[in-house]
Amino acid sequence: MTFDGKAFGQEIVGVVKNYVRDAIAPVLVRLDAIEKRQPEKGERGEKGDKGEPGQDGVDGADGIGFDDLEVVHDGLRTFTFRFAKGEKMKEFPFTLPVVLDRGVFKAGDTYSAGDGVTWGGSFWIAQKDTADKPGDGDGWRLAVKKGRDGKDGIMKTDQPKQPLKVG
Repeated sequence: MTFDGKAFGQEIVGVVKNYVRDAIAPVLVRLDAIEKRQPEKGERGEKGDKGEPGQDGVDGADGIGFDDLEVVHDGLRTFTFRFAKGEKMKEFPFTLPVVLDRGVFKAGDTYSAGDGVTWGGSFWIAQKDTADKPGDGDGWRLAVKKGRDGKDGIMKTDQPKQPLKVG
């Protein structure tokens, strides 16, 4: 089996698009309702922290725009959407449900859900954060079981190749 980087990239883009779409859907519904709302005349608000009536939420001062968006990838499976404006920052991390090959299991290391390791000739996938050895407890799931060892035998040497005759 070969790794198809383009297909993998397209799959990741699809997962990210769906996640972002689902994450901002409630915000878009609220924004639409706010835009359709008609202003009402009423009493001035209570005094805020600054001592002036209704001055804590100066128009635009508390909002963060999309031009303040940064997407940070940790190099593994987590992306963080980071919104910043001045000193204010909001972060929204999300983790992709992908398996990461961590090589051969090492006692004493801690593995995250989704990490894959080889142990005893088999391949195991962590089902939750764990430091347990694969096969001990419920932290690991056996993904590929070790096969039988091959029979010992004598390897035949390659026969010399005959020149190709053309004509």
